[in-house]
Amino acid sequence: MANPIISRTELTTGAVPMTVGGVVKKTAFLLGLTALSAFGIFFGVLFGAIPAGIVSVLSLVAVFSAMGLGLLIAFKPHLAKTLAVPYALIEGVFVGAISAFAFFKFPSVPLMALSATFVTAAVMLTLYATGVIKVTEKFRSIIMSACIAIFIVYMIQIGMSFIFGSSIPLLFDGGLLAIGFSAFVTLIASFSLLLDFDNVERSVSWGVDEDFEWVHGIGILATLVWMYIEFTRLIGYLQD
Repeated sequence: MANPIISRTELTTGAVPMTVGGVVKKTAFLLGLTALSAFGIFFGVLFGAIPAGIVSVLSLVAVFSAMGLGLLIAFKPHLAKTLAVPYALIEGVFVGAISAFAFFKFPSVPLMALSATFVTAAVMLTLYATGVIKVTEKFRSIIMSACIAIFIVYMIQIGMSFIFGSSIPLLFDGGLLAIGFSAFVTLIASFSLLLDFDNVERSVSWGVDEDFEWVHGIGILATLVWMYIEFTRLIGYLQD
């Protein structure tokens, strides 16, 4: 989701201001931890060290744990430096579990989704850096509103799957409407990355303390993971 981790942060100035380079380094570090964790879970399932039956449980525990840590960081940003590593590792568990589940159905999906995520991230960075797409307040409001609506839909879906063992009709069955909805969510996830870039630029211009580089790193990581999951879902639908 577009990040409460960043959007709700109470930014403060400090003696040593944050830099774009600092955010890049911390984001790369967290991505590396997430990748290590994801590969561990993925290959653990693939080679039978982790029973395939608990993949769904792992993914649910990880996603709710990540949401809980994300909200804690949003309201207590000074904890970001301490919680960044466990957050990244938990996101890796989620990514690894989802990737294993997708691999069992369509072996090519995880690699295709990973490639699509990083290509899209590069495109979004280029569009933002060149000014082709500008993050105005109206643009920010539209994307955030869409993210909130998507979050509500997903919470309803999770609730229905727990209580009734079913899904929201037509939105998650792999049909044409489900593909269209998935494509829309993937687009919103990609545009959310532009908000992250703009948040970093604003924070740097305001002289925000360097400890908040961890906050932004976590926020960008959260968006990239969301993009990957949505690409995995969309590509899986298209291959089905």
